[in-house]
Amino acid sequence: MYYFFEDLWKGFFAYLNVDTVISPPTNKDIIRRGIINSIDEACFSSKVFLGHVDWLRGKCDLIFVPRVECTGIREEYCTRLFGVYDLVRNTFLDTKWLHGDTNILMRKRESDAYTKIGQDLGFDNETALSAYNTALAVANQKKQEAIAKQEIILSGKGKKVLIVSHAYNTYDAVIGEPAVDYFSKNGIKVAFADMIDVKEAKEEARKVYGKRIYWRINMEIIGGVLKYKDAVDGIVLISTFPCGPDGITNEMIIRTVKDKPILNIMVDELNADAGLATRLESFVDIIGEPS
Repeated sequence: MYYFFEDLWKGFFAYLNVDTVISPPTNKDIIRRGIINSIDEACFSSKVFLGHVDWLRGKCDLIFVPRVECTGIREEYCTRLFGVYDLVRNTFLDTKWLHGDTNILMRKRESDAYTKIGQDLGFDNETALSAYNTALAVANQKKQEAIAKQEIILSGKGKKVLIVSHAYNTYDAVIGEPAVDYFSKNGIKVAFADMIDVKEAKEEARKVYGKRIYWRINMEIIGGVLKYKDAVDGIVLISTFPCGPDGITNEMIIRTVKDKPILNIMVDELNADAGLATRLESFVDIIGEPS
């Protein structure tokens, strides 16, 4: 969840003057740790997550693992996301956790979760709530600024591709960054489907698919595809094996967007960099070299 809530989390703890430790970018050691502590059937993203948790053990007093289950009607997150707290709590039995729940259907608001987190750190309700509201306002402002910056890039000249993936894949050093770096190094501008306002994403998705896109993150991704597809020359789908929601969402995108080249990349712990480079090179040939 760090890649969705980075600015909120950092701002919240900074306001409370709580020192934080952040695990390094994903590397071979972190992947190895995650695989060792996971079952084979887990998606690669969750294996990477467990590797990061294992790296943090012994380096801090508490490890922050919140549960974000539901933020609105038909806005549930993937079961692997809201199950991670139970997963780590039963995997690393000698570790202390910092935790809060967000589930609108159970009347657990996000603000209540952060108030509880503040209480567990020794702060009163007013201080914790103030830290949350301040951090949330800054995070929302940064998101809007990033969206505006991307729209300027998309309105300019040159070849452009849209990266369509969960944020924890898109911005991960092993999963998404190699593709982003490849396009950037070859003079192709990169945009991201998740860089969209949530309300706008809902509106875009409903125009085409109605109201039945269940998963919150996939709804945002689809909304971003529908908003930006006409401004790019190609679309790159990045998923980790075996992601269930992406299996449906990617097929929906492929069947809906008929006038743009689409590259569907599936990443797992056995992926070879050379194979990825070959596919990206072929995709660049399809959309055309930058002029």
